[in-house]
Amino acid sequence: MRDLKKDLEVCKKATPGPWEMSRHHKAGTFPAHYMIGQNGEMYDHAIVLSREDSGEGKANAEFISATREGWPESISRAIAAEAEVKKLRKQRTEDIELMEETVEAQKLALAIITKLRKALALAHSMILGGEQHTEQSRQVIESALGLH
Repeated sequence: MRDLKKDLEVCKKATPGPWEMSRHHKAGTFPAHYMIGQNGEMYDHAIVLSREDSGEGKANAEFISATREGWPESISRAIAAEAEVKKLRKQRTEDIELMEETVEAQKLALAIITKLRKALALAHSMILGGEQHTEQSRQVIESALGLH
């Protein structure tokens, strides 16, 4: 895997863009594709893309010209995207842990509710067996337990 931060540093150290492609003929040389920098300097000492009048040389010049500005931006965006992915993975892990804690809390609450229902059912049967409670209290207890 490439180290994008190192790649970006390489781009930053290179001759600044934007560059444009130009085809020139210098005395004693064949026509060639050269890169022209933002200050109009011809970078023939750095990049001579083709010494022939060919489509390949022009395509290479266009590629290098486009990548001079495109790569730093693409690399910066890739670095930002990787940071966002790392952040989202961390958040997902935290969310999963929270959901697991919630499920455990729900299981505990259900166990408590089950015990309370059993206790209330026992209390209900005890109350029904006693003569001292009224019909109204029986109906309140049954309603609370969902028995009718």
